[in-house]
Amino acid sequence: MSKNNFNFEQDNSDLQSDSQAAKIAVIAGAISTFGDALATLSAILAIEEERQEKSGTSDNRNLQKQIDNLTYEIQKIKNQISGQNRYYL
Repeated sequence: MSKNNFNFEQDNSDLQSDSQAAKIAVIAGAISTFGDALATLSAILAIEEERQEKSGTSDNRNLQKQIDNLTYEIQKIKNQISGQNRYYL
């Protein structure tokens, strides 16, 4: 094997190693970016869930208030009907 031939093989081997290292670096960067995107999406979903929970609690309070008001109005109507029935008996 000549000296020139040996240098060519060594240079070719170095290029392949550099090429493999570059490919691995690109893959690692893509995986890292994908992981960051997932973490961001997870944070967004957590914020949305919290907003919905707070909104749901507020909606439940409003519904309960409406139910209480309707119950009060029904009781008033019952009392009025009951009072009118006394006069007719």
